[in-house]
Amino acid sequence: MSRPNHPLRRAPRLVLTAWVILVAVAAALALQLDGALSGGGFTAPRAEALVTQAGIERDFGDAPNQVVVVLDGDDGISPAAIDETTALLAEHGAVSVTTPGQRPDYASADGRTVVITAGFDGDNTVAQNLTPDLQEGVSDLAGGVDGYVTGQPALDYQLNAHSKEDALRAELIVFPVLIVVLLIVFRSVAAAVVPLLIAGSSLAIALGAGYLIARETDVSNLYSNIVSMIGLAVSVDYSLFIVKRFREELSHGRSVRDAVDVAMARAGHSVLFSGAAVIVALAALLVPRVMAFTSIALGGMIVTAVALVLTHTVLPSLLILLGRRIDWGRVPLPSRRPRRASGSTAADSTSTGTGLRGRPSPTRAMSAVVALVGVVGLLAVSSPALGLSLQSPVASATVLPEDDPARIGLDVAAARIGVDDLFPLQVVIGADDASELVDDVAKASRLLQEHADVASVTSVTTSGIDPALLPALLASDEAPAELGALWAEGSAGTVARLLVTTDDGPDSVEAHDLVREIRDELPDELGSSSTVAVAGATAQGLDFDETLVDSLPTIAVLVFVATFLLLIVAFRSVTLSLLALAFNALVVGASLGALTLVQSLTSDVPLNSVTPVLLFAVMFGLSMDYMVIIIARIAETYERGAVFGSAVTDGLRATRPMINSAALIMIVVFLAFMTGQISIVREIGLGLAIAVALDAVVIRTIVLPSVLRAIGPGVFGARSRRRRSQPQTAGGNLVS
Repeated sequence: MSRPNHPLRRAPRLVLTAWVILVAVAAALALQLDGALSGGGFTAPRAEALVTQAGIERDFGDAPNQVVVVLDGDDGISPAAIDETTALLAEHGAVSVTTPGQRPDYASADGRTVVITAGFDGDNTVAQNLTPDLQEGVSDLAGGVDGYVTGQPALDYQLNAHSKEDALRAELIVFPVLIVVLLIVFRSVAAAVVPLLIAGSSLAIALGAGYLIARETDVSNLYSNIVSMIGLAVSVDYSLFIVKRFREELSHGRSVRDAVDVAMARAGHSVLFSGAAVIVALAALLVPRVMAFTSIALGGMIVTAVALVLTHTVLPSLLILLGRRIDWGRVPLPSRRPRRASGSTAADSTSTGTGLRGRPSPTRAMSAVVALVGVVGLLAVSSPALGLSLQSPVASATVLPEDDPARIGLDVAAARIGVDDLFPLQVVIGADDASELVDDVAKASRLLQEHADVASVTSVTTSGIDPALLPALLASDEAPAELGALWAEGSAGTVARLLVTTDDGPDSVEAHDLVREIRDELPDELGSSSTVAVAGATAQGLDFDETLVDSLPTIAVLVFVATFLLLIVAFRSVTLSLLALAFNALVVGASLGALTLVQSLTSDVPLNSVTPVLLFAVMFGLSMDYMVIIIARIAETYERGAVFGSAVTDGLRATRPMINSAALIMIVVFLAFMTGQISIVREIGLGLAIAVALDAVVIRTIVLPSVLRAIGPGVFGARSRRRRSQPQTAGGNLVS
């Protein structure tokens, strides 16, 4: 055959030298990534809660970072322990410290548990990084006192630390398992090592790129998790597809360079479209403009792009240099039953309509029934997702492992004292003049106190001072300090805030509903010039969830349209492209339904609102792999002259071992993240593992072939039918 002109393949040693240098530089940068990542990112920065919070910090002088220390002891907390903790916080830069001396409600009734809050100015990342030193300090308190550092900066720090541990643990689990799986698949040490080299290189380069990005902007700790999760899956799978095709072509008697050219033109071209689908789907996660999603999108897009570049430059160079030594290190496993290559029986099956083993292909009617049963089954599995409850746990530590000190501290405070006062709703009211504002605050306080879900309201009008005297008192220098924290002359006029706690806790559904009611109804109850805004952890969580919900239609449309256009280019068939979208939607729906069912049976905590959106985007891209590879081989067989039913059977049989191996690898990778300590990482890992299993076992084995047989050869479009009579080249078939 004529050899395509690929300059990089003419200089494989130069390519590999550049690869080694690039990986070495990237690895050096990747080692610095952990310190550059940020915790959190589960807030909508342009939504009402955070905008209002910025105004509160400006007008009331609140420190932007609030650290909470919980002291717990069997014999009570001594004043000395409180003083020592206060001194520790001041030593580390706290600009304000509040103890039970100023807030009696910060101590339990029996005196065994107290809460101390401290405000820190400056960057959130700086405040987060104080956590280990503060935790070490409060852990050394005398008198049998247990100390725990919690609050948002500590929760973010611990989330970051555990994310790093989760990624490392998963990689340590995955690589040995991958070695075993790849040895079984390839039965050769050399062939098994090649995908691992590509995978390790992809991770190093993507993590190194993450460090460069984190130097310029905030990047969530989930970046490293998604790079490991997606990077290992796609880089090993893409390498597997190409290496298997290369070895297949060698077995047909091709030269090494011809085998590389065919493998890259066939499997490599399919991989290119598969990777592009992953990148396009993940790009839609940039729509909400939320740090956590942006970081996840960037991590997945970068590592997939790197994997594509390496599989199209480094991998063919490795294969050229290895040549037939790709079979070095044969593993003595039981031999498989030999099968003839796809397409070799085209002449035999053209007239009979049978598969490779002579079995008649199912009729269209039978195929339609099987397809219908499969689709109905997947829809049934999807049904639990209809009752899906989504909520981001902004005001809780349930995302962290149970033995984490930040979670223990919050749990102890919630059980012994209550955490509502630590995470109150902050209702900020503004008016044209002080007298009108006092009236508005009084009315708002009364309405909120009458609400069934409100536990307490603290405002200038609940202090017991005659409201008629408040305007003058608040304008004077004699106003009590506690009132000064509730009333301020802001940059846009006089403002007051009400601190509202709920009966069911800051992360409850009732608390979220209360925020909506305040925003929707309270402005109508107050003066015409009044303004109302709500801040606080509950409001931030609600804004995050609503930002995702509002973004979902845009995300879905972008993913569907972009993927459809990409598939049109790949398949040259509208029917096939629509089928691929339908199959992907079925897989995502069924996996989300199964995940919802598992979550409801194993936990009373709702799914994190991040999980379904991420599952949709990631799986929509990943499931293209199998569709593209299978359709490419079916089209290749059909265009060589096989009867359509035989082409479907032969194409599936030729790709089934490879698809099953690839699916097993992905499932292993995703399940490894089930060992993670962060609940959202476990949710994502389980959801993706379920999705891949359903995709490979149900969609590609049952539904896809049945639908193809039911539709017939028209599924390929006129282009493929015309090409049946034309000579085929390495790159000249549908999808290639």
